[in-house]
Amino acid sequence: MSRTERYAWLSLLAWIAILFFLLVRFTTGIELLGHSFGFTIVEQSAGKLFGTYVSLTIAVIVFESIIASVTATVGRNGSVEKDERDHAIEARANLASYWFTAASLNIIVIQVLASAAYGITLLKDINLVTPTGVVLALLLVLVGAEIVKRIALIWNYRAA
Repeated sequence: MSRTERYAWLSLLAWIAILFFLLVRFTTGIELLGHSFGFTIVEQSAGKLFGTYVSLTIAVIVFESIIASVTATVGRNGSVEKDERDHAIEARANLASYWFTAASLNIIVIQVLASAAYGITLLKDINLVTPTGVVLALLLVLVGAEIVKRIALIWNYRAA
């Protein structure tokens, strides 16, 4: 297993942990390891939402920095060495992440418009017209896109 593939695996685990943290902070429903998460959004104040956002940002920076520093392949000039295969795999993973983001944002737009215009909701416990619902949806898209990218990296490294 190459160091870039090892990085993808470790980063995937970190992003899954971040997703779990995000769900624990925003939702309730299922009890696991003393934490509750699920599909019911818990409404929160803007200050608490901002605090959660900052906490997630710091966690991402710390996790990715640790993983990158541990798994980096350093060349003579202090940069990470990647060949054409690595660049091609990363381009495919970025494309998968892009399509996930595009599809997810379209689902959110359709959900909000259908809810406002016709009262139709895809999931009854997910209300995207509140600040908490909007923040949760957007953060789920960002975290989901990173998870999709890591899965695509691993998939393409295994296939190549």
